[in-house]
Amino acid sequence: MMYLVLTALLALNVSKSILDSFIIIDEGQVTARTAFEGKLGQSLGNFAQLAQENPEKYGEPYEKASSIHTAANELITHINLIKAKCIAKTDGLEMDQVYNATLDTVLSLEFVASKDNYDVNTEIMIGAEPASPRTEYSDPEGDTYNYTALELKSRLESYRDLITGQIVDNPKLIESINAIFDYGVKKDSEGKDVAWEVLNFYHVPIAATTSLLSKVQADIRNAENDAIGNMFAEVEKSSYKFTELTTAVIPQSTNVTTGSSYEADVFLAAYDAQNVPEIRLGKPGVRFDSTRMELDGDYDLVTMEGTKGKVKLPSGGLGQQQREGIIIFTPVGGQPVIEPFKLDYNVVAPTLVVSPTKMNVFYKGVDNPVTVGVPGFLDKDVSPSISNGSISKGADGYVVKVTSGTEANISVTCNLPDGSKKTLGPAKFRVKSVPDPVAMFGGKGTGDATIKFNELTASQGVAAVMKDFDFDLKFTVTKFNISMSVGGQFISKSSSNNRVTGEMKEMLARAKNGQKVFVEGIRAKGPDGTVRSLGSLAFKVVK
Repeated sequence: MMYLVLTALLALNVSKSILDSFIIIDEGQVTARTAFEGKLGQSLGNFAQLAQENPEKYGEPYEKASSIHTAANELITHINLIKAKCIAKTDGLEMDQVYNATLDTVLSLEFVASKDNYDVNTEIMIGAEPASPRTEYSDPEGDTYNYTALELKSRLESYRDLITGQIVDNPKLIESINAIFDYGVKKDSEGKDVAWEVLNFYHVPIAATTSLLSKVQADIRNAENDAIGNMFAEVEKSSYKFTELTTAVIPQSTNVTTGSSYEADVFLAAYDAQNVPEIRLGKPGVRFDSTRMELDGDYDLVTMEGTKGKVKLPSGGLGQQQREGIIIFTPVGGQPVIEPFKLDYNVVAPTLVVSPTKMNVFYKGVDNPVTVGVPGFLDKDVSPSISNGSISKGADGYVVKVTSGTEANISVTCNLPDGSKKTLGPAKFRVKSVPDPVAMFGGKGTGDATIKFNELTASQGVAAVMKDFDFDLKFTVTKFNISMSVGGQFISKSSSNNRVTGEMKEMLARAKNGQKVFVEGIRAKGPDGTVRSLGSLAFKVVK
């Protein structure tokens, strides 16, 4: 990602503010590398002490860790020499003036005079022909040290191979390091394929070159830290120190049905009474990320009683539930060790449960949501069936559809551990038609005797409303008539949908105070396809 940021900056005109931004980036990379070096110093110090105390166990791993550290130091030094050479040649300084300087003087980008110069570092690292980068370097002063980008790339790839060759049983870490130390062909700002060394060091201002090299140094220390940490963790897996033993029983299930067996794992569990671990339990839906060795979301700390975590969770909905967490344990004299765990439990009711989500009835022609659960059985081992209609898996539970009849029975077939099947139920439900909706006009219904003139003329049509019904169903009015007396003559106008027609509006505008208006012949179509007659409405106009 840092390479992309730097490349994007270089695609702009190189102004002073952009060049100054490289100072901030470079300082950030140096700070990150320094932090890694401090952590590495501690880790290697602990490793060295353990190797001295127990050479049989820690001696060989420590030698491998030391070889990685030596290779990293040599590579860091090599890159510092490249930085110093480029800065010295750019600002007309002696090599010793720069290389032996501290980071807060000449070697810092802040004190480089010609930050936008790209000729010198291009000549040193790439040469005049980007299609054929130089493989060695020499100058009139007799310096023949190989500062070239190809030499740097070769050393970085050798370092990568050294590290990945020492990592055991951690393919994710190997994949991560290979991705960081990937120096194959890249895309430039125009989307063209360009060699890594040309993209980063050909006609690139020295400010950007120095920042890129600092980024590479931080990557070197980061990879070293990860590799040595992995090496130590592998050794410590077999060296946990425990002071107490207890028995542990993990049952396959605490619910046993007739015809099945109780199964459990029984074993000795060891723990250190003086070394309390930290237990983190992820919130619902949070999973363990094996790449980062941590949970991928929010978590709760489990309450500890001594060295034992006490988990208490609300049951939640019916069926199989799962939570994931990690235990962080730090062995005496060792690095923290993270072990993931899963809690699988099945939420059941005391008897067969078939719970309609809405009410104790199934309605014809609509989706009726239900939940189905059987104590002692996982959801995948329970198959429901229905005597009238169909039942299928929905987004949350099951969906029942019925089209006829007055009763429907649900039964379940359960798969037993021995491969046989067991049928439970049935649970009985009534089957009813969806009730008729109520016609409304201008906000008025069958219980209203009067309507204000402005309500009458403002009404846009007739609505079919489902009152006091738990399902979210929509009925659409397909036709209605409006009748009233106009100039002593009784007139009726019709609409073939739910909207008031223009003729109806003209007629209603002539209504007088105390006059009767009739809304009749109302028909509405429901989601089940049936057409219902909704009767008629009669109002006395009040002005």
